[in-house]
Formats: sequence, structure tokens, C-alpha cells
Amino acid sequence: MTLKIKLAIFFVLISLFAQAQDLPQEVLQGSLVISKDTKVDQVIKDGQNIKLSKDGYFVFAVGRDRIDPISIKKLLKEKVVSIDEIKIIKQDYEIQRIDGLPEQMVTPLEDEIIERIIAENKAIKEKKLVITDNTFFVNQFIIPAQGIISGVFGSQRILNGKEKSPHRGLDIAAAEGEPVIATNDGIVILAEEDLYYTGGTIMIEHGHGVKSIYAHMSSLDVKVNDIVLKSQRIGSVGSTGRSTGPHLHWGVMLLNTYVDPALLIVN
Repeated sequence: MTLKIKLAIFFVLISLFAQAQDLPQEVLQGSLVISKDTKVDQVIKDGQNIKLSKDGYFVFAVGRDRIDPISIKKLLKEKVVSIDEIKIIKQDYEIQRIDGLPEQMVTPLEDEIIERIIAENKAIKEKKLVITDNTFFVNQFIIPAQGIISGVFGSQRILNGKEKSPHRGLDIAAAEGEPVIATNDGIVILAEEDLYYTGGTIMIEHGHGVKSIYAHMSSLDVKVNDIVLKSQRIGSVGSTGRSTGPHLHWGVMLLNTYVDPALLIVN
């Protein structure tokens, strides 16, 4: 499914949401669903409570491979107000082959490198679980760099013939040093110049566990705990970490679930 088609479907869903002020009847795999209801005090998704802001906002993610419908139950003073079922629209994912990478970057063998990767992954996993009361995520997201889309969400990558995890974001090819901007308002919770796989990496929390991540950057202009505004420059495009050329990897997630950034932008 092309970026253009994804955006067209997204605009239809947003239009329906804006008119009805209600949950959508169906969503694409990889969607971030944002809704508001000021007349309830509890929202339960698939049997689990999700965060509800003081002004009624809540958000949930639809995983890349989700097939089963989503159940949303709303309550007020422990009494059920409504039960909704949201159908899932399947995406068609691409298969990408990338050859010529240094073998050490595809299958690291040295113990010290493995230990480094484990430590970095642990730190990133901890940051994914950060959750705040902020609701910056309700504002429109924007694309964080200008360039050519060279990799899309959900595509399966085969590196030097070895199958890897599905791609978790958008790759934007651009010249080294081109500006990278914040996709939305938020708080910087991670800023690392040299992670093994992702090189220069920034993670911003936008509230309720919604985060954006920016990877392979050549320079970072922000630090942890900085408050950033949408469109503020946070660094520069690079080719650090595991990268075959200058580009920005941009990902968006809700806690541990990655979503399709293409569904969050309007231009």
C-alpha cells in the first residue's frame, strides 16, 4: 500500500471522526487512534484500562500484525456507558533486501559488542515505558525531515540474506547535515550520540506513552529533559550506526507498540 493511499484512507477516517466525535468503525494496521470523551471516567481496551486525561483524551495503538477487532468499553462510575468494536484494515507490507552491509553490523559476534547491544536495548526498553500526563499527541504530527521516503513502516528487511524484524518506521533519505525537527511538542527522554545500531538517536515523549524516535543522526541539538516544540530543530541527518547512507529513521510508538508514522502526517 503506497503512502498516498494510506494518507487518503487516513483523511477519510479523520473526517468521520471530526464529524461524529466518536471512535472510528475501522482502522488500518499500524494506526495511532486518538479520541476524546468527557462523559466517562474509565476506558478499557481489550480488557485493559488505558490512560484517560482530565479533559477526556485517550489514545491507543494498533499493532502491525493486528487482525482481530479492537474492543473499547467506556464506563462512568463503574457503569458501562458503551461498548465499541473497531474492525482492522490489513496493510500490504513490502519486502526489502539490503546487501553489502559489514557482517559485523548484521550479526555481531564479539562478546563486548553483544554486551553493548544488550545494555543499549535495555535502556531503550526502559524509555519506551515512560508515560506522562501530557497530551501533546492530540496535536497534528509533522514529518521531521525533508527528503525521499526510502523505507516504509512494516516492510520486512533481509540484510545480507538474513531476515530481520519488520521495519518500525519511515526512512527519509536526505543529505548529511540537513535539519531534523521535532514531529510534535514533547519532552526529550533519550539523547545518545553513538548507539550501536541507530547511531545518533533521540526519543521524545508526547504524553500517555506516545513517543517519536529519530535515528542515524550526525548531530544532536537537544538533551534529556529538554522541552521541545513542534518544528523545532533537534539535530541533523546523518549515516551513523547501521546505515548504508545518509537518512533519518523516524519511528512512532505507544509504549512497546510501533505505529505507522505515515498515518500521522498530513503533508
